[in-house]
Amino acid sequence: MFLHDALTRWLVNYLTEELPTYQRRVPNDLDRMREELRPGDVVLVEGKARISQIIMTLSQSSWSHAGMYIGDALLRWGGPHAEAALLDFGAEAAHLVLESDMAAGVRVKPVAWYTDHNLRVCRPLGLTAEELERVVAEMVRHLGLRYDQRNIFDLGRYLTPFHLLPARWRRRPLYLGSSSSREIICSALIAKAFYQVGFPIQPILGAAKGVLRRGVIARHPSYIMPRDFDLSPNFEVLKLHLGPGTMRAPEDARMPRAFA
Repeated sequence: MFLHDALTRWLVNYLTEELPTYQRRVPNDLDRMREELRPGDVVLVEGKARISQIIMTLSQSSWSHAGMYIGDALLRWGGPHAEAALLDFGAEAAHLVLESDMAAGVRVKPVAWYTDHNLRVCRPLGLTAEELERVVAEMVRHLGLRYDQRNIFDLGRYLTPFHLLPARWRRRPLYLGSSSSREIICSALIAKAFYQVGFPIQPILGAAKGVLRRGVIARHPSYIMPRDFDLSPNFEVLKLHLGPGTMRAPEDARMPRAFA
């Protein structure tokens, strides 16, 4: 047992270690994010950790992680989670993102924590306020859930030299292992919450079994990756980076010369 626990800690630490090569390409406007984000918005993140780089390579995407903006939901509903959020984040507890982390489990962080990351915000289309409240409530219901340590070695598949695999096999390692270890992954957790109100992420046409309200079936949430929210026809991509009028050209900027 001791050896297993030690190997588990080593594997988690190795995969979640931040890499020094991360580059933030676009500044984020934190005030605008606080003002315009709505509960139910999906925040896609280009992570800094080793596991993030592996997931982006395997999924052929710029996004390794997804969280859901829940705003002040904890404060409105009260209880121990609200008290803990106020103690940890103060005024920022009114602007929270709920995410699933390999080491810490399902937790909340203030949106300000994400400002040093490359981000994209995806907003679900056509949901009522009541439905969005149910989606957020389903996410909060999992708050505090920890990753199943018995299945942590499922993540060892990410250490496979995936660049040696044929292209058609590269995404397959993301879907191996036990279902319980996959379904706490950030994007799967969010997909399950949206499925509670019959809202598909990446719909598949042409089948009757498991049909959602929009006349389509949905992929199992374990197979939903962060990039699927970006590509989904049921989400709108928001531009919440620099506000209008905040970008200025360099003083030494010159018009490009015409080719001779």
